[in-house]
Amino acid sequence: MKRLFVVVIAWGLSWYAIRLQVGEVAPVVSVGWRFLIAGIALLLWLTLRSKFEFPARSCWPKIAGLGVFLFGANFVSFYYAAPHLPSGLISVIFAMAVFVVAINEWVWRRKKPDAKTMVGAMFGITGLLLLFGPAVIGDPNQNQSSQGAIPLLGLALSILGTWFFSIGNLITQSLPKDLHMPSMISCAMLLSAVTCLAIGLFTGNSLALPAETVYLAALAYLAIGASVIAFICYLSLVKTNGAAKASYATVLFPVVALGISTALEGYEWSLLAATGAALALIGAFIVFRPVKTAKA
Repeated sequence: MKRLFVVVIAWGLSWYAIRLQVGEVAPVVSVGWRFLIAGIALLLWLTLRSKFEFPARSCWPKIAGLGVFLFGANFVSFYYAAPHLPSGLISVIFAMAVFVVAINEWVWRRKKPDAKTMVGAMFGITGLLLLFGPAVIGDPNQNQSSQGAIPLLGLALSILGTWFFSIGNLITQSLPKDLHMPSMISCAMLLSAVTCLAIGLFTGNSLALPAETVYLAALAYLAIGASVIAFICYLSLVKTNGAAKASYATVLFPVVALGISTALEGYEWSLLAATGAALALIGAFIVFRPVKTAKA
């Protein structure tokens, strides 16, 4: 229970921390520094405990792909979405990743989603329509040129980031079962960091970090708290309680993120938005909830 609490709080707060980094530094640079610090910290932690296992050469192409999609492109998309949507709403979209993964498995692996996933998807899609529909359509009494553009852009970028994350999940599933997961993740983080920082440099962005306490504190939290500590707790949770129960963290942390948006970002709830958020989270809960089999 303590490990689940750490994961939920750490990941729930991470969305607001991302928002605090948006501004002066290019998103690709912020993501690069986050996973450079996280990758080095995780590598040192494993090495000091004599737990690091160097992945086989045949695994490196997939590890590189994992770094690009799971620790690179998806977070860059969320950083670009952050100025346009409250961080709590972005976390709700991310919680819909389970449905995006199911779609990708259907398209690329011909694995049809089961009935539970379909029911959960209906709840999730309905919830997102209620949550974002009014904001995207806009108020008819306002200037037509300003209606919906900002929320729609933030929604599209968040969905794109969630799709990148789902591709990373598919790559993870294709890795050998005996591959040491923490060692592989540290390598993927470092590959992502080098790639992001190289892109930032190539596109003319400075790699220098701003001397702003808020930015640096958010970076330290995202790298160590949300990436290393939460990840270690999550892996331990998977090992001791199983993947199904550990997955509940992805349903619970948006609740924390929504609370932060309400308290610190001034997000104002309507009955329609509250209903939409609840339906979206219920949909994810339905999918993650294990099916109980009858005993003979």
